[in-house]
Amino acid sequence: MKENGFTLLELLVALTIAGLLVTVGVPNLRAMIMDNRIISDANHFVATVNAARSSAVRYQRPAIVCSTANFDAAVPSCSGSTDWSDGWFVWVDKDFDAVTTADEVVVVAPPLNGSVSMTSGAANRFSYDARGFGTSTGDAISFCDGRSGETGRVIRINDAGRVNISRQGCS
Repeated sequence: MKENGFTLLELLVALTIAGLLVTVGVPNLRAMIMDNRIISDANHFVATVNAARSSAVRYQRPAIVCSTANFDAAVPSCSGSTDWSDGWFVWVDKDFDAVTTADEVVVVAPPLNGSVSMTSGAANRFSYDARGFGTSTGDAISFCDGRSGETGRVIRINDAGRVNISRQGCS
């Protein structure tokens, strides 16, 4: 009668190969997950800026995307901070009074995951006119985490309000 199964030597060889694959694969998987987190956060911000631009055209009113520290409030307020990691929101000034009300809030974004930072050089808001053109000075917003090297993203918003995203080295 023939026995089916593995010999001890075959089992040890299979475990050694599996151990090597896990040793090589796990660090790469972790880096891939962290890269995807930054890319996802950057894409979410780009979508928010595009929502502000299209809302300005849709409502034929000024639209603003700005950083906020109280994203979960009934009516968030612009924080004036260049650290966008605490959240941001888009609002359309439907009544031209430069004051945010609940019916003017279009999009609210919660804070980023604790490992990703999102900072700009000087901008704490970007605004669009009724034609969808930028009315604020352009700036770049950097997305980085605790790693160094070419792992981050940078979003550049020019004076006309156009958005460009690219890779960036983080330190």
